Amino acid sequence: MRSWPTQRKFAVVIWITLSAGYVIWQGIPFDRATQLLIIITAALAFSIGTTTRSIRVFADWVPFAILLYGYDYSRGAADTFGFKVRVEEIYNIELSWFGWLFDGQIPTVWLQQNLYVPNQIAWWEALVALVYVSHFVVPWALVGILYIKNRALWAKFARRVITISLASLITYVLIPAAPPWYAARAGLGEPVVRIATRGWEIIGLPIAGQIISLGQGVVNQVAAIPSLHAGMAVTISLFFWGRTGLKLRIFFVCYVSLMIFALVFGGEHYIFDAVVGLGYALLVEFGARFWESRRSQTRPIFTKSRLKTS
Repeated sequence: MRSWPTQRKFAVVIWITLSAGYVIWQGIPFDRATQLLIIITAALAFSIGTTTRSIRVFADWVPFAILLYGYDYSRGAADTFGFKVRVEEIYNIELSWFGWLFDGQIPTVWLQQNLYVPNQIAWWEALVALVYVSHFVVPWALVGILYIKNRALWAKFARRVITISLASLITYVLIPAAPPWYAARAGLGEPVVRIATRGWEIIGLPIAGQIISLGQGVVNQVAAIPSLHAGMAVTISLFFWGRTGLKLRIFFVCYVSLMIFALVFGGEHYIFDAVVGLGYALLVEFGARFWESRRSQTRPIFTKSRLKTS
């Protein structure tokens, strides 16, 4: 930081001050526009005095902006093409796969009947809320940090985030699927309550919980398959697995497990959705590794051929 030019130091200080002030005033931003604004302005501030031009920063983040807003409007695309919303099919798969473990009920219903107390929030529900909401912050924070710290790693991680997001987005349009709370309102099984974010009240941020709940009402309500919450958690874990030590690997295992629990207990996803999300993450990770290895093998050959011809 001592070697930074004065302009960059000044810009970073302004960015930190404004971002911190916004968080203190409004809380952690969960809306797409604010998240992108904070990340892009950070990239601009930290790139001052480097070879990265401002137009390049905006170009690098265009795919993320398209994906974030595309997810929110994918329901409209599904309605436009007239694809049937899968309600009974997914419910029956969940019941046949896991019902025998949960007294003949889907896991969400069993968990809520045994753990959910309407007028009393347990301490551990704060952890459920934090893990659930981390999906809206952690991937983009990591993308932003890597963009500033290590552009090569950023390119690899961004490739995975964009690929799994795009694959999920296409699936949401072609195969709109209902989550447990939606199926319950359609008359399937016992009642299901959306409670993934109510733990915010223990943390002391009930407004944040209300904002998230409001956001849940305007985004795609039938984007259950795959669970991008679970898929993104696995994507992050797989990407950093070989770059971290034992403690962080244990953390990744706990994080993915808690994410799946939060989704199922909160009524947001079936276990089946999470399994499909895990499958997407595995395909993306190993597909990216294969592509990157092939690319690294072809580069030296290309370089040598150019040297010979010159």
